[in-house]
Amino acid sequence: AAMAKASVTSLSDAAINAQIRSTDSFDTTPSFSPAIPSAEVTASSYVQSSSPPLPTYAENAPSQATPPINMAEHELQQWDQKMTTAQANSKKILLRGMSLRDPPGDSREHPELLARAMVIIFSTIATRHLHLINGISPVLASSAITLLTSTCIDRRLGQAALCGSLAGMSGMHLVPNLTMTALLGVATTASYEVLIRINNLCSGIGGRIGASAFLATSAMAKYQGIRFVGRKMRRGLWSSAGLSSIATTMVIYHAIGAALTILLRQSSDVDGAADPVRGSSVVGLIGSVCLQNPMAILALYGGTFVGMSLPSRLTNGNAPGNRTQGGAQSALSLVGSFSAAGAMAGLIHAFTIHSGYFTRGWGGKIGLCAFAGTWAYRGIGNMVEFVNQSQK
Repeated sequence: AAMAKASVTSLSDAAINAQIRSTDSFDTTPSFSPAIPSAEVTASSYVQSSSPPLPTYAENAPSQATPPINMAEHELQQWDQKMTTAQANSKKILLRGMSLRDPPGDSREHPELLARAMVIIFSTIATRHLHLINGISPVLASSAITLLTSTCIDRRLGQAALCGSLAGMSGMHLVPNLTMTALLGVATTASYEVLIRINNLCSGIGGRIGASAFLATSAMAKYQGIRFVGRKMRRGLWSSAGLSSIATTMVIYHAIGAALTILLRQSSDVDGAADPVRGSSVVGLIGSVCLQNPMAILALYGGTFVGMSLPSRLTNGNAPGNRTQGGAQSALSLVGSFSAAGAMAGLIHAFTIHSGYFTRGWGGKIGLCAFAGTWAYRGIGNMVEFVNQSQK
């Protein structure tokens, strides 16, 4: 009996130990029986739940509302900064010679042929109506229509508007009615497309747009049987007393118009009057408002076409795509070059008046004279360079 009791006891102890080992090896799941919190934990949790939440740093920081930006004051500040920079640059240019970059040349053309044709025809009719029917100065009509088209409609249509408005400056003997004016607009469109748009002749030389308008006007005059040569003036271009008053006015105001236009283009940005069409229109518009002498207004407007030239093409003879490095040039020398070319254009214009060529309002004549004066200045420059090289 004692041995049986001992065996039973040992078996029970072995079973208990085996159960304990099996529990330690396989039963790894945590117990979910709720633990009884202690008195300290219960008290602290009660204090935290009963007290209000502490404010964060962002809530304690004072609210700083961003003031609204005044766009007008912001634009004025930007404009003041631009003016300060421009004044500093102008002082540097005037005090010492430096290589001046060319302002933007002729802007890109509008890709649609119909749009260009409509603008040229409209500009021709509108300019003719304003100065022949309403009595407005032809220079004011041409410059206003060109500037409005370039700024309000499309910048790429500026050259087309200028060409049409120059043709519309013709007199009543060339465009007696609306039909002939429309035909002149069509002829101007053809001349513009062939010479400017397709072949891009004489790029960088001022007056080429007016020369294309002149060719169209001359074709219409030939069609109507109008003579090119009119009555000559009794007094010649030069006499014992010197240049005639007409020649003096033409030379002086052509030079002023060329100088003002190139200065305006050099000092403006790309979106402003740096564009040659806009620069010419702005100077012509101001001159037609401020001046009273019609001859001086016409001469000033003719000089602006000389100012539409590229400085590298006028002073150094650099053709587009074949640029050579020129010497340092100050603003004063640049203005002198353009003024001299403008004076030559004015002298040519005065000669046509005294000789009776293309008188009584010939559309595009002022552009043709500017074109001839620019080439004359460039020709003299080439001759001087050739002489200097031959002497070395």
